[in-house]
Amino acid sequence: MSNPVCLVTGSSSGIGAAVVDEFARHGYDIVVNYNSGQDRAEAIAEDLRQSHGVQALCIGANLAERDAPFRLVDEAVGHFGRLDVAISNSGVANYIKDEKSGELIRHRFHECPPEHLDLEMDRVLNLNLKGAYRFGQRALKHMIDFAQAQQQAGEVPHHRSLLFITSVSDIAPETTRIPYGVSKAGLNHAVVGAAFEGGPHNITSNALRPGVVDTPLTARPSGITDPATGEEFTVAQTYGLMAEGGSQALPWIANPDDIAVAAYAFTQIPYMTGQLVAVDGGFTLAGGFPNRELFLNEGLRRRQG
Repeated sequence: MSNPVCLVTGSSSGIGAAVVDEFARHGYDIVVNYNSGQDRAEAIAEDLRQSHGVQALCIGANLAERDAPFRLVDEAVGHFGRLDVAISNSGVANYIKDEKSGELIRHRFHECPPEHLDLEMDRVLNLNLKGAYRFGQRALKHMIDFAQAQQQAGEVPHHRSLLFITSVSDIAPETTRIPYGVSKAGLNHAVVGAAFEGGPHNITSNALRPGVVDTPLTARPSGITDPATGEEFTVAQTYGLMAEGGSQALPWIANPDDIAVAAYAFTQIPYMTGQLVAVDGGFTLAGGFPNRELFLNEGLRRRQG
């Protein structure tokens, strides 16, 4: 009997690369998807073959293009003849680079010019929402087809899983990243819709919502400078400092392996579906009571001017 198959979008670096390694470690054959990082993807695939003895296929596809998600899933299924886990991981931040300086342009929610907002919204909606939606749509169709074939043969369909790696930005907005949060929040509805359609066929659909993770995406400048050196912190460094200062229960931010372990675990739970689960070190825990001294002191500092 062939190995189960896991397809992960955006798996040539960061969280996606950690996720494919985690599934290969558990005996899954892997489809590594890349957009522009073909050499990285091929190196990852070869490492999976050598380290874990599984099959690994690389497929290039820019999921921001309308037909690319469908082609990606169809090629994966055509090669392996099955699809057991499909994970939507590709994502991009909303910031656009200035054509002259190359620096990221940031606008607060109420200040963003309409023409710039159009660019930001197109960037995140085409990939984070439409690309992920189309990927999930196609993956679910193939999974349902496989399940119905098993049912027609008198078998009970085995558990298959669709997982969307989204973000806690769906409920934790940052004033210059509202379009990003909008794209992730919109995807939550698709997760639930897929759960209802997949349920009768033993297919679960869930969202894993990471907090800040130390990846190439969060290595970009944050716009906040170190008062001691004048150097600009990266996004990961900024949130790492916040975590140390009490912004969340666990005083550190995640690395890709933390999310990969959760991704594997979520796809192995046959009775959990339609859930939007935060894996964020406690960043989105309700209320500020556990860190009351921190917020009290900050409130006093602000009153004193």
